[in-house]
Amino acid sequence: MPRYSYDDLQAIMENFNKEFGGGRFGTVFDGALIDGTKVAVKCLERFGKIKQSFLAEVEIIGSIHHLNLVRLVGFCAEKSHRLFVYEYMFNGSLDRWLFHKNPEMLLDWQHRKKIYMRNVGQR
Repeated sequence: MPRYSYDDLQAIMENFNKEFGGGRFGTVFDGALIDGTKVAVKCLERFGKIKQSFLAEVEIIGSIHHLNLVRLVGFCAEKSHRLFVYEYMFNGSLDRWLFHKNPEMLLDWQHRKKIYMRNVGQR
């Protein structure tokens, strides 16, 4: 699992100027690695002092490879900085399309069924 320095990620993320999401545990930024691969970087907050558990979490998350889950492609654990580097989801997360507050952004039932059939299959 690639380990990035905070300075490298700060440069890749253009000084963390491209924020596009967030939640209880941190903020998400988009950017691109040096090879051009588009990534999303989640900057965790309030986790600076728990380096060992963070590294264990990186190992667990990094070992999970599933078609329906976004992959962890790197991390940063430097001083008080804790960041996850994820593959970029060009269409956003599925929950965004299923539960959006704006009804015009929601998937209709035909599209929902297609997604279901593609991921679960006919049984």
